[in-house]
Amino acid sequence: MKALFALLLAGLLLTSGCTTRVGDLTVASPKNVPRQFRVVKERVVGRDCGYRFLFFNFGVLNPSTDGAIDSALASVPGADALMNANLFTDFVEVILFAQTCVRVEGKAVSTR
Repeated sequence: MKALFALLLAGLLLTSGCTTRVGDLTVASPKNVPRQFRVVKERVVGRDCGYRFLFFNFGVLNPSTDGAIDSALASVPGADALMNANLFTDFVEVILFAQTCVRVEGKAVSTR
């Protein structure tokens, strides 16, 4: 029983994760946005992630907010902006592997 407890404790100490809310945006778009728009989808999520294994980076070296917004807009045809966007940074580390993501959630709209 003590060995199992020690193994679980060691596993918890070697595994960590964190999510931090970075901010809120009323409108998020890589372009100028007119005042009139139509809602395409109520909730959309986009991520831009980077990975590390044994000190080597894979994928995106530095995940960005722009990459996350572009990912969210690419998942909804016809959308070109996000409204009421929430920004998060997610971080997970397991022994020799790490993942860092920028995540954005919001309402996809079309300004065309």
